Amino acid sequence: MSDSPQIAVRNQLMLKALEQAQMSQQDVPVGAVMVKDGNIIGLGANERERKLDPTGHAEIVALKQAAAHLGSWRV
Repeated sequence: MSDSPQIAVRNQLMLKALEQAQMSQQDVPVGAVMVKDGNIIGLGANERERKLDPTGHAEIVALKQAAAHLGSWRV
């Protein structure tokens, strides 16, 4: 039972990723969440089609947002 709070947090983060996936308009529905020290530092949704950007994968979008949030490329 000691895992219950951790599981609840993971479930909340997965829901956040699913919300991001729903925002992947006209693209494969993928969402990403970057977390550091229990805090969300980056969110991403696929935006390749919308922005005509081959690097617009949800994971890359979240990674860029996390780097901007931290003020460093070392995420």
